[in-house]
Amino acid sequence: MQPLPIFYLNQVYQQLRQWGCDVNIWLVHNGITLEQLQDPHYQVSFDDYQRLINSAIHLCAKPELGLHVGNRIGINTHGMMGFAMLNSSTLKQAIDTLKQFINTRTPLVKINTHETANTTVVTLEEIHPLGIIRQPYMDALLVTIAKLLQQLMPQFTLLSTPLCQVNLSFAAPTYWQQYAELFQVPVHFNQANTQLILTQASMTQPLDMADPSSFMQAKQWCINELEQLNGQQGLSDKVYQYLLQSPIPLPSLSDTAAHFHMTPRTVHRHLSQQQSSYKQIVASVNHHISKQYLSQTSGSIKQLAYQLGYVDVANFRRAFKRWQGATPSEYRQQQT
Repeated sequence: MQPLPIFYLNQVYQQLRQWGCDVNIWLVHNGITLEQLQDPHYQVSFDDYQRLINSAIHLCAKPELGLHVGNRIGINTHGMMGFAMLNSSTLKQAIDTLKQFINTRTPLVKINTHETANTTVVTLEEIHPLGIIRQPYMDALLVTIAKLLQQLMPQFTLLSTPLCQVNLSFAAPTYWQQYAELFQVPVHFNQANTQLILTQASMTQPLDMADPSSFMQAKQWCINELEQLNGQQGLSDKVYQYLLQSPIPLPSLSDTAAHFHMTPRTVHRHLSQQQSSYKQIVASVNHHISKQYLSQTSGSIKQLAYQLGYVDVANFRRAFKRWQGATPSEYRQQQT
């Protein structure tokens, strides 16, 4: 996939410093300088991004690092998207802005919303499988959004917050009690999706700092930024989206190359330049399909393995555990 912006990794550095960790070891180990870390235009590969977060957790020996990093991030850290949210007229407009422009800050997730009679459900969905950093990444993002709500609606107290429930699509970690302390609402683990659930009544409450003119200027800036990013979308992202929309078993490299009017050698060369490969992208898509199958159907694991092109079910089980950190059976049990 395309290189990732480094916007929020400086907050990881600052948190490590606050805890008294040797941040120089972290920087040197990952081959990055403080100047690069603080450069808003600097980008890293997904593998490097994973390594930076994972090594930070090992350095501080605190698996709850994501919660603390999310708690550090203020609305101004989100650039022009944060400025647009700050000037929104209602919470609904702010959430819609977050949904529309989240990829100007991170290309790893997308946000969906749907309404019920009494709630608005904000769902966080991985665009690219996060692997070993899934939990700390989602921890940080959830706390960040919850903090945004507090900053946008300071008139709300903890007893009347717009947030009424948090759902997490992973098992309760050893630090599970910290979620309740941070969110101050019921937190449910092993859910089908990662979600923040807001009261419907709060969505139309006027925001104190609303400025329609500033909002429109900031929104246009975000639109321009998003268009520029979309224009820079690399072949790896295009291949990922193409395979995700294809029937299984997935198309071969030759068929995929033909779809993009290229030779397989040209596709291989372009993907290598983007620090990716066709094999890695297929694995990412298979991971995504597998999670949907296991969480949304009762079909057999053997059937899933064969559909994905695995002749040996044991090989599929090993691959899934490498992707998810759990076996297919364990993952399915976590979703019930």
